[in-house]
Amino acid sequence: MTLYQSLIWESAHKGDETLELDDIDRQILMLLHNEARMPLQELATRIGLSRAAVHDRVKKLIQSGVIRGFELRVDPDLLGYPVLAWIGLLTVQGTEAYRTLEDLSHIPEIEAAYVVTGHYDFLVKVRARSNAHLQQLLFEKIDQVHGFQRSETMVVLSAAVDKGTLDPKLYQSV
Repeated sequence: MTLYQSLIWESAHKGDETLELDDIDRQILMLLHNEARMPLQELATRIGLSRAAVHDRVKKLIQSGVIRGFELRVDPDLLGYPVLAWIGLLTVQGTEAYRTLEDLSHIPEIEAAYVVTGHYDFLVKVRARSNAHLQQLLFEKIDQVHGFQRSETMVVLSAAVDKGTLDPKLYQSV
């Protein structure tokens, strides 16, 4: 099984199990949601536990996969990539799609690529410097990926809602 096949298998089987969180775990998630760089001692003080106990709980949340990591979120506009587009991509079917995913993964302007149901095979999130740059990406990179058949590009005019992550209301209580 290739890396991409295993990633797709893993993605398809997520959701088969859920982790039971208690109120302290939820408090930790809420505090880290609002300030991911909060020191463990401050977390411990706010929750009313020892630093060691909070450390153990955060470690368990990481090991269980609830916390996937602490990431840097940059502003693409300020870095010269203000154009955001979604591309619905039709490709060849079957095992050849793994090669398509691999080709897409090598295009630096692609922020994410999702395997989807419906009319398209993939939904691709792309960042570009300008509309001319987007057109160049479409013609010189996206259209050249293995298995490409057809695409439809939707340019984002503005982000009406962009939470960047799961809304904390969903894990506050069960």
